[in-house]
Amino acid sequence: MPLATILNYFSEKAHLWRQNGSSKFSVAVNLTWLALAWLFVPLESKPCVAYRSLFRSLYPQINPDAPKAGDCVRWLVQTIFLLCFKTTGHGSWLWSAIIWTANKIGIILTKLGNWIGYHGALILDGNHKSLDTIDKKGEELSRPVKLVVISVLGGLAAALAILCITQPFNIQGQVVFLSVMLLSALALRKIKARLTLMLLFVISMVVSGRYLWWRCTSTLNTDSALGIVLSGLLLAAELYAFVVMVLGYFQVCWVLDRKPYPMPEDKNLWPHVDIFIPTYNESLDVVKPTVFAALNLQWPEEKLHVYILDDGSRPLFEKFAADVGAGYIKRVEHNHAKAGNINHAMTVTNGEFVTIFDCDHVPSSDFLIKTMGWLIKDPKIALVQTPHHFYSPDPFEKNLHLDRTIPIENSLFHDFIQKGNDTWNATMFCGSSAVMRRKALMEVGGIAVETVTEDAHTSLKLNRKGWSSAFIDLPLASGLSTETLAAHIGQRIRWARGMIQIFRLDNPFLGKGLTLPQRLCFFNAMFHFFHGLPRLIFLVAPLPYMFANVYVIYATAAAIFAYVLPHMIHSALTNQILQRGYRYPFLSGVYETVLSWYILLPTTVALIFPHKGKFNVTAKGGTIGEKYLDWPVSKPYLVLIALNLIGLFIGFYKAFFDPNPEYLTLVINMGWIAYNLMILGASMAVAVEEVQTHQFPRIHCKIDVNICDAEDANYKARMVQYSQTEVRLQVLNSQKTWTCGDEIRLLMTYKEKYYCFKSKVLSSDTSGALELSLNFEDYETEKAFNRCTFAREGMWVPEKVKVDDRMLKGFLKLGQLAWYGYRSMIEFLPGKLQIVPKGLAWCLSFMPRRTARALNSDE
Repeated sequence: MPLATILNYFSEKAHLWRQNGSSKFSVAVNLTWLALAWLFVPLESKPCVAYRSLFRSLYPQINPDAPKAGDCVRWLVQTIFLLCFKTTGHGSWLWSAIIWTANKIGIILTKLGNWIGYHGALILDGNHKSLDTIDKKGEELSRPVKLVVISVLGGLAAALAILCITQPFNIQGQVVFLSVMLLSALALRKIKARLTLMLLFVISMVVSGRYLWWRCTSTLNTDSALGIVLSGLLLAAELYAFVVMVLGYFQVCWVLDRKPYPMPEDKNLWPHVDIFIPTYNESLDVVKPTVFAALNLQWPEEKLHVYILDDGSRPLFEKFAADVGAGYIKRVEHNHAKAGNINHAMTVTNGEFVTIFDCDHVPSSDFLIKTMGWLIKDPKIALVQTPHHFYSPDPFEKNLHLDRTIPIENSLFHDFIQKGNDTWNATMFCGSSAVMRRKALMEVGGIAVETVTEDAHTSLKLNRKGWSSAFIDLPLASGLSTETLAAHIGQRIRWARGMIQIFRLDNPFLGKGLTLPQRLCFFNAMFHFFHGLPRLIFLVAPLPYMFANVYVIYATAAAIFAYVLPHMIHSALTNQILQRGYRYPFLSGVYETVLSWYILLPTTVALIFPHKGKFNVTAKGGTIGEKYLDWPVSKPYLVLIALNLIGLFIGFYKAFFDPNPEYLTLVINMGWIAYNLMILGASMAVAVEEVQTHQFPRIHCKIDVNICDAEDANYKARMVQYSQTEVRLQVLNSQKTWTCGDEIRLLMTYKEKYYCFKSKVLSSDTSGALELSLNFEDYETEKAFNRCTFAREGMWVPEKVKVDDRMLKGFLKLGQLAWYGYRSMIEFLPGKLQIVPKGLAWCLSFMPRRTARALNSDE
């Protein structure tokens, strides 16, 4: 090509770039790179012309009409990325080979695991029922028989465990032994039988026990006083985690999935029941759905007595109670908070049974039908508890954008551990959604007032007096979650303080009346709330080596790999199988990290001064106008993030500039720090409060309804959401258009009765979605709507969904949440610090990106 033509081409390019905003420096840099490319690459050839025609799709971060000075670096990074992973429409050979190999290995392992599971179950005499079908009727094995079976197995397991834990091995022997344990666990996890689950417990405890034996006997750093203190603190935290793990295995090793016991056909045998709805400062809008639902309970009207226990002594509530036909109780002295409120109500009522609902917990109409059967059948049962479910998302669910396929924080205890407690006759009263026998309550002096967790303490007292308890795993009521992380933390602080108060004032290991399993179950519930300090220790444990070359685990890197990794793998593997459907992998670390700093001081104070602290009411029913990051709440996480980031940078410095770097030790500690940063990033994501525009949370449903317009034309529709004052419908097979303000009648059928509710159109769209505002003429109409929706039988039973809770999936989810947390930190920086996100955005512009062409090929 003639030189004049080339120079003319360069001149045109320079003119175009300057016109489009490129600086003189950027033009000079890019013209230089273009000249070098022209010298060494035949840009006029057909392959290069085709490549240049695809430039915009292959390099979305570069604008060829207005290049920047750093675009040459961006081009180089993106080109390497494309060559390694996405050079063609079907991906590169490397990417394809990785995907093909991973798929083949997964198929082989799945088939092998299924074969082992099937034949292993046959060997165990056909006991291949899945874990979630065992004890569906609660009658397969009685509690005494289970206790004998588990005691015998536990004794044999303990003897074997002690032998295996204390047997000395060298590194090679340890690797062989743990390889056998891992292969055994992988085989057993496919055999869905109760016996194999217990064997997995034994394997996990043996492997973790060997680790801790090694830690106690061989790895304490005695070189200095600082080394002794730091390594001792880490060991104490690990011992705490081991005790919690073992107690957890015991608590749920054989869960009792109790089902409702049928009520007597003769309703004359049904007892009188007092419904207590305690309230203090909540608004009437929060309390109304619970009162209406209580009045809608399926129970003989003359034997159902609903009372509002108003500790705020508000005339508005008294008038409301009189208007709707509920009782109203207030008191002169407002001592002992909620417990005192209930105890006072017991002195002015006389029902044989007492049912307690928090003022925001709305029962379905079949609540008493499903719970009272056991109390009538067995006169020794003092308490029947049902799980706590919530129809509004809690801060973790809302701020982390978790869908309904991922179990939320309270699911593990209320849906699973309580079934294990029921096995050992140690079901815990949770303060709401429970029925209690008045005779038993009076025997223990009413609801406990000595601590701020009056509910758990009351159930402990009942068990001490020889009363039994029961748990029915059926959501029969649902309530409002805390709206913000700050409110959620405040609620958990009260729980933690109260459980430690019980530990000090009424320790389950002291005093008479409890069986050993009951003592262990109650102790584990209290011991769990000491997790604040251990969790903080784990979050800073790798830093002493980075900052001061202090070893918290005084051992070689090879020994650490041989002992630590198996311990972590087995505990994670066993807990994944045990908690499947109730806890998502890795999220438990986020839950504990969010709370750890905040419960540390209250639990310590309660341990030393158990009478300190007072009951605080959790605010409900608020709104959040705009999205924001709660910087005050997140201060502890910010400090921990800063410390770990400094430690990570020191690690890189040591790896590249230290004259004698210990590479394996650095890899272990930097990997630990990276994991801590993921947990802390996800914790920051929880502090990003999402917008909550509706004062009354909307509840998802599928209820067939009809609507009538002003001309009495009738249309079929499906209600997909409702709240106290609004509904969302999906109109079926209709082309009619609706205008905002149109008056519509909502027609509903329930229990063979027809109901009509006046409403107005709030909004509509072409897909048939219709938003209505309800206009209740009186309380009776509002109560009827409550009967058709909130109190509808079976309303709170969730749909069963398949949960993809593989460990890799959980780890990737944790990474996604961490990324969102750090990105949000940058997004919500104060004004003067906005220069930071701009600088980071510039740095991130050099990162490779997936192209539109590659994305299409994936689909």
